[in-house]
Amino acid sequence: MNNFPYFDILILAMIAVFIINRLKNTLGKKTGNESDIVEKFTQRKPPFKESEPDTISEDGLKAQRKLLKTQKFHSDKNINSLLNQIVKSDVNFDMNSFIDGAKKAFEYILTQFSKNDITSLKNLVSKEIFKEFSKQIEQREKVSEKLEITVISVKDPKVIDVSVKNKHEAFIKLCFDSEQVQITKDKNEKIIEGDSNQILSIKENWTFSKNLKNKDPNWTLEKIEESS
Repeated sequence: MNNFPYFDILILAMIAVFIINRLKNTLGKKTGNESDIVEKFTQRKPPFKESEPDTISEDGLKAQRKLLKTQKFHSDKNINSLLNQIVKSDVNFDMNSFIDGAKKAFEYILTQFSKNDITSLKNLVSKEIFKEFSKQIEQREKVSEKLEITVISVKDPKVIDVSVKNKHEAFIKLCFDSEQVQITKDKNEKIIEGDSNQILSIKENWTFSKNLKNKDPNWTLEKIEESS
């Protein structure tokens, strides 16, 4: 009778060993597909479809410009229509920026011309203007004369004419109303023309051009005329 407790313990121990072995065989058994399962899980595509990023092409911007209503740039209907045509053809064109840039170009070109610095103007003016400027500078240098131009003030230029040739060659004529002091000195710094105390009111028409297919936003000075 005293051996029964030990017999019960032995039975329980055998049952425990049996259960442990079964669990080990079940949980610890490898099928050879573990790596495939992991790979398929990590590479699993999400249940939703990702939208592609938005792309804005230059053609798209042009199309958007064409959809815009006609903008009011000028009181003259023909000029206003041509300016809108330029806006739709050149995505980089902005009327306010053009006027501001033309005003700065006006002062810069006059200043560099008076300094005989023709090189800095090569990419800003047409071949005809460059040739004429070079000729005048050469003549001054031959007789040792110096031109001094000081721009006192310049009003915002007004658009007085616009044309578009071959659908991509744009020309905009601006009237510049400025106050300047212009004098010419000889080699001894003596004033031989003009008056340093006289402020001149000068009106000139400057025509700028641009190939609208060209991505370069800069415009070129084509012509300078006296304004009537």
